[in-house]
Amino acid sequence: GQFRANADLDLNFRLWKDTVNFYARGYVSNTLPSFYMRHYHSNHYYWDNENMDKEFRTRVEGELNISRWKTNLRAGVENIKNYTYFNQNAMPAQESGNIQVLSATLKQDFRLGILHLDNEVTWQKSSNETVLPLPQLSLYHNLYLLAKIAKKVLTVQLGANVYYNTAYYAPYYEPATQQFQVQDEVKVGNYPLVNAYVNFHLKQARFFVMAYNLSSKFADPNYFSLAHYPLNPMVLKMGIAVTFNN
Repeated sequence: GQFRANADLDLNFRLWKDTVNFYARGYVSNTLPSFYMRHYHSNHYYWDNENMDKEFRTRVEGELNISRWKTNLRAGVENIKNYTYFNQNAMPAQESGNIQVLSATLKQDFRLGILHLDNEVTWQKSSNETVLPLPQLSLYHNLYLLAKIAKKVLTVQLGANVYYNTAYYAPYYEPATQQFQVQDEVKVGNYPLVNAYVNFHLKQARFFVMAYNLSSKFADPNYFSLAHYPLNPMVLKMGIAVTFNN
């Protein structure tokens, strides 16, 4: 009785002098949780869940893309019945009711000469934050200068980027099961992760210098990637990569 069905639609149409790409996607699935979710024996955890129900998912998504404007908009809605997850005791559990997830993402890039600004904004909402917590708003911005120097053989990129999401009860990683589980003790987010960098690209060689988590020097140092898992403090990173063609 298990199945997966996917559908895709690709349509191009004119908007004034530009071409708009429209994509529609949908899927329906009815699958049994993995063997790992049903059976596991170890020194610390032990379970046999013989009576787990199939997880039923439906999703519909639409996407608009205008390459000339550097614009991409994507939105979708998903319904999940019998959602399977790891609870606060690190044990597999199922939510028998329906959970709806709404999401929308806008990507918009700007350019003025050598000045670039890349942006991505995502909004999402879960109808059951207890078993499926999500940050309601996530932001990414990248401001940089991009130019070729030294007789246009050396590409230089100089800039800074920032990642941000609203606070939510992010999952906790349990090393004993190597899985993420829900928790309601620590909220993660509401912290701007700022990185400043410079990249050099010369033929087949790339070299970079980055100041990671620069925001720890001026923002409230309450920075975590997951519950009880802090980010690294400000650190200077350097690297070089060379591609050898044969």
